[in-house]
Amino acid sequence: MRDLRLAATGTKTYLEEFLREASKRHDAVQLIRLDSIWNPYCGKAKWGKALEHVLFFFWKQFTLPLKTYSRGVDVLFCSDYYVPLLKIKARHMVVFHDAVFFDHPEYYHPLWLKLFRWIAMPAARKADAIIVPTTFSASRLLQVEPRFAGKIHVVHQGPKSFAAEAALTPASASVFRQLQGLPYFLHVGVIEKRKNLPALVKAMAMVCITHDVRLVLVGRSSGKIYNDGLAELMQVIREEGLEDKVLLTGYLPDTDLPFWYRHALAYIFPSRYEGFGIPILEAFHFGIPVGVADNSCLKEIGGEAVMEFSPDSITGIAAVMQELITNEPMRHSMIEKGRQRFQEFTWSSAADRIIRIAENIARS
Repeated sequence: MRDLRLAATGTKTYLEEFLREASKRHDAVQLIRLDSIWNPYCGKAKWGKALEHVLFFFWKQFTLPLKTYSRGVDVLFCSDYYVPLLKIKARHMVVFHDAVFFDHPEYYHPLWLKLFRWIAMPAARKADAIIVPTTFSASRLLQVEPRFAGKIHVVHQGPKSFAAEAALTPASASVFRQLQGLPYFLHVGVIEKRKNLPALVKAMAMVCITHDVRLVLVGRSSGKIYNDGLAELMQVIREEGLEDKVLLTGYLPDTDLPFWYRHALAYIFPSRYEGFGIPILEAFHFGIPVGVADNSCLKEIGGEAVMEFSPDSITGIAAVMQELITNEPMRHSMIEKGRQRFQEFTWSSAADRIIRIAENIARS
């Protein structure tokens, strides 16, 4: 449970949704939630972050295996890449959400990368099962670590559960007033370099030459030294003169997100790298068409229900956006395909598959 308090964005969603479904299966699995006596540090002070890293590794590598042994755990499930090197009795199962550590090391602190290679990878080699959300992630991991062969399992996750819509928070209401009733494209996610948002803004500048539309970016700065994309994003917005056409909401609670999805013209996903792409399913669920970059796993998740573009082609991104504005029959077709595609991804089936894998390794 310490992982749940420490996790953020997609990894937090993954663990929350899995636990919600697994908790319903009392006849198949008994969940033992292991926690630490101290709360993880989530502030911004450098000393605090450094101390939290030390405590995190101590918890994962020493405290957690001892707790696992003392509680008689059969299978230890870690959903954040890190599983203990020390295996006393329990079988180990770990989730690798992607292979971005290897494909884009420039997004991470060199010391963190070394710790990942020295601890996370050797521990994963000793694990009994590695869960990945897409075939893309499986193939990339096997290329960098062939010893994972035979223990990698592709389990497509489901969408995020949303609570019932509530009144918009003041932050959302303020941005909505700025729209003045104009149609808008939507992007939801942490503002990181890999999200490629400057390219989306440049494409937006081309679209705005002929169409009076807006771009709403929901999400906050990542705060990570090597991967934070806010400064570059704001610079491009100023250079393109789009201060009144690109609206940043900052962090918004989950209760606000259905509103922004439901009323959007389309969802645009220009990311250079993703391990799964939950926003694709969210857009499908709320009935809006989707355009995605033709890389990583995005086509695997979107299937025939998404339009593709090269993340390196500003004109290509703009062309898809313009098509989504003007081609109404195509929009309706994509929305229907998206609703059908959405049905193929459920946390119920994902939890069943993970539990079956746990049962198999527990018996082996």
